[in-house]
Amino acid sequence: MKAYYPMFADLRGRPCLVIGGGLIAQRKVTTFLSYGAQVTVISPTVTKRLAAYAKQGRIRHLARRATVRDVQGVWMVCAATNDEAINRLVSDAAHRRKIFANIVDQTPLCSFIAPAIFRRGPLTIAVSTSGASPSLAKRLRSELGARVGSEYVPMLRLLTSLRGVAKQRLPSYGDRKRYFDRLVRSRVFDLVRLGRVGPARREALDLLAKEAERS
Repeated sequence: MKAYYPMFADLRGRPCLVIGGGLIAQRKVTTFLSYGAQVTVISPTVTKRLAAYAKQGRIRHLARRATVRDVQGVWMVCAATNDEAINRLVSDAAHRRKIFANIVDQTPLCSFIAPAIFRRGPLTIAVSTSGASPSLAKRLRSELGARVGSEYVPMLRLLTSLRGVAKQRLPSYGDRKRYFDRLVRSRVFDLVRLGRVGPARREALDLLAKEAERS
């Protein structure tokens, strides 16, 4: 079984290509759009939702079969068709051009595979079984997601708001890492869980001041 390197990609403004116009392609397109990608769909026919996306200007739809030249200039391509020849053509063309390629349900043709994703605010949990069982990955995603309470969203926002001041008070990366490691294990998280974000922030700043004195 292949070992896949997990990563989170910034798709904002990047050209992404989806080959296919069915429900699976629709899910891929919807996901790409949610991350800010510029999406082109190539398929003779598409679902009603994809047609609506095209009419709204959210995607570009080319109503024809894909060719090798379509892969040129894109950052990522996903093929979601029942046509083995098209899927292999897209995979080969992408590999030659060193473009990330995902061929749905054909792991050997992929240079990347898509995980099962759970999102809550700025928090994302991605689960992969290295292509062995997407169904199990979805189950694990649901189980992990059920354990993540709503308090993680304000906690993450608090941590984000502290990054700038922490960088000013703690110039060393090691000092900042130690501070944030202590912070997430402190009673600050308990205060956030109780909805007391103001006191939590004051506690976090007090902890920062103490850390600055040590450094």
